[in-house]
Amino acid sequence: MAVVGSRRPTKSALASVPWIIDAAVSSGWGVVSGGARGIDARAHHECLSRRGVTVAVLGSGLSRLYPPEHSNLFGKIVEQGGCLLSEYEDDAPPRPWRFPQRNRLISALSEAVMVVQAAEKSGGLVTARIAAEVHGKDVLAVPGSVGSPEWAGSNRLLRDGALLVADQGDLLAALSLLQSSTEANPQQDEEDAGSSQKDI
Repeated sequence: MAVVGSRRPTKSALASVPWIIDAAVSSGWGVVSGGARGIDARAHHECLSRRGVTVAVLGSGLSRLYPPEHSNLFGKIVEQGGCLLSEYEDDAPPRPWRFPQRNRLISALSEAVMVVQAAEKSGGLVTARIAAEVHGKDVLAVPGSVGSPEWAGSNRLLRDGALLVADQGDLLAALSLLQSSTEANPQQDEEDAGSSQKDI
């Protein structure tokens, strides 16, 4: 399951990440995110603390880890059996356009995308759009304050049909249904990996 969201999350958004990750790991799901500041980093940390497997898809080369203050986090991801993934050359520096581009890989590697908090213009919304429109994945979202610009993108996803996840019970039920669907269609992952290369 991909877990994505704001680089400048609210306290309520950060507080939702532990129960989201707890539900995912306890249900046997790995966690994919982008290694960025904010929700991404919190998701990776929470997964590691529960001995889960997590993958960070980077917007830079593996010799130019970004953000640099997450080097210890990235090291722990690898030590605990996860991985760092980049499609760029080893010494490629971070560039603004690379982060939206890498989001298609976050979607392709996941069975579903959970958006924790997103404004109207955010990388999380890019990932959600690719997941729904290109890869045919389920999109889930945590609801936020009505009228708050920090949550405007998340709430729009819910208006447009994303699955509302207000608490851990909602997420556990959703993951159970998604697991049943995945087991019934095991070839979908291979098709998604191919489409991520040719369609975005």
